[in-house]
Amino acid sequence: MKPSFLQSALLVFVAAFAASVCGAQAPDSGSTAQAQGEDLHGLRVVQVPVRPTPTPFPLDVHRGRVQSLEFRSPEAMTAADRELAASAQVEIERRAGLQGFRLDENAGADTWGFEQAVCPVFPEHLILEYSRINGNGDISLFAAVVPRGEGHVRVIPVRRRSYSLWTPASSNALTLNDFNYMVKEGGSGVSPDWLTLSLCYAALAGGHVRAALKATVAADEVYPLLAPAKLSVSCKGGAAVYFADSTRDVKPMEWELLFAQSGRLLKVKHVGARELVGRPVRGTASEATGVPTKESVVDLNKPGQ
Repeated sequence: MKPSFLQSALLVFVAAFAASVCGAQAPDSGSTAQAQGEDLHGLRVVQVPVRPTPTPFPLDVHRGRVQSLEFRSPEAMTAADRELAASAQVEIERRAGLQGFRLDENAGADTWGFEQAVCPVFPEHLILEYSRINGNGDISLFAAVVPRGEGHVRVIPVRRRSYSLWTPASSNALTLNDFNYMVKEGGSGVSPDWLTLSLCYAALAGGHVRAALKATVAADEVYPLLAPAKLSVSCKGGAAVYFADSTRDVKPMEWELLFAQSGRLLKVKHVGARELVGRPVRGTASEATGVPTKESVVDLNKPGQ
């Protein structure tokens, strides 16, 4: 049966609308030629040009799969990195002192220590996290960024005696500014690895973050309690990275990083994360198979839970 005139007109409209949607895939040459040469009851189908999606990150689903960064103790660092850290120690102490962190203070066993945050998207910088615990609820923490070439040492305050100096370091304008300068000093622009880049920002803000990811194999995803990391792009340019911190024994937190089309980080939100499903009851048969049932789920919003 031949399509009616109304059906043909509707088909043309749907095809034109789908092709104009932001991020729509361009058809192959064969389908283009067929569409341009097809005549439906006097209505000629014309291919609508597909505009490229402006985004600082390539739309490649295989990128951004690093779940967490590697953190190395001074003993585990490479000889070159230990030497660079030692050569910058005087400048780190000076700049940290300007922020109220006295590395030369000695309080018995509670002295300052540091570890390296290995950020592969910043190969031109050595990132060190300094911390000191004076007791329960009394923690001081800052990040030091040492350039491997030209540039100066940066000290990014996180917490002093468990308090932020100004606004939280996760969303502080000074942290954003230092991060953008590090991207600029790299020379190659913003890294296409959107999740690793965001995890490096979290490291600068003092976090050992483990992002929740969608399991590669469905059988491995038993109970997805937190939303997996994702990249969202805008038709008007720019992108947003969302990921939840799934670190064990730490309150789940959600990160949102907003990037301009140029790759400049504009804004960061850091709020409590909501779990997607209830936790399983330990020792049930459904826990082993990964199939949630009514009997194996606890409603965390129920009074008394």
